[in-house]
Amino acid sequence: MTTKEGRFKARDGLSLYWKAFIPDSAPKALLHIMHGYAEHIDRYKNVIDELVPSGYAVAGTDHRGHGRSEGKRCHVKSFDEFIADEKQFADEIVKPMFPGIPYFVLGHSMGSIIAMNYAEQYPHMRALVLSGTGAGSGPAVPKVLQLLTRLLSHLVPGVHVKSPLPADFISHDPEVVKAYVADPLVYDVITPRLGEQLQTYNARGYRNANRLVMPTLIQYGSEDTSFKGQNDLFQAVGASDKTIKVYEGCRHEVYNELPEARARVLSDLHAWLDKHL
Repeated sequence: MTTKEGRFKARDGLSLYWKAFIPDSAPKALLHIMHGYAEHIDRYKNVIDELVPSGYAVAGTDHRGHGRSEGKRCHVKSFDEFIADEKQFADEIVKPMFPGIPYFVLGHSMGSIIAMNYAEQYPHMRALVLSGTGAGSGPAVPKVLQLLTRLLSHLVPGVHVKSPLPADFISHDPEVVKAYVADPLVYDVITPRLGEQLQTYNARGYRNANRLVMPTLIQYGSEDTSFKGQNDLFQAVGASDKTIKVYEGCRHEVYNELPEARARVLSDLHAWLDKHL
């Protein structure tokens, strides 16, 4: 496996970081990963290690305000900026780098909301994977906090507040949680505008899920407290070829769970992608 990395200028001039993981042989397919809130593309090592040795190229950006990309930390003026950034990355960098092979999209958590809306607007991928997702916010984000976020988004949209989610909501694996807390590219803050936009575009993606006509896979943990309504979202997806996998006893990051559970999740992902080549 080899890696390539670089930067591109978004439409508003921000410098955004990207990275690609390339198999030693000619790649048979491309997986475009859209990562979650407060993290970055290098946290998908388990997915990369599962897929790249078998011929998949894997690539993604650090979203604006995240990782090594420019922008106010964990903030966005509009979710449309995330969607436009991913479209630009796909069209100008990653698809030309890997022409003529199947193009898959995988979005996790906040990235699943980006991926849903991206796929509804630009349904040109071979298939779509949504991880750590749902029809709306889960019990870790109570209704009163959602309402307060909407209010503050208008009053003080860019102020940093501490994330309401404890670090161990991601996984039962203490090593994963420890690395997450120690990672200098992971942040535990959010702005009211990003929080409001997460809610708004999650609802929009769910409302328009009938437009998701490409094969779609949903993977989530039964103990994920950040989202709810996974089966509602699954029923709303317009594709005739769709699959939902719930992993009992797993938390939010099913690809980063304890080794035995993680292996099952990654194997399911791998087999599903192979089936749709």
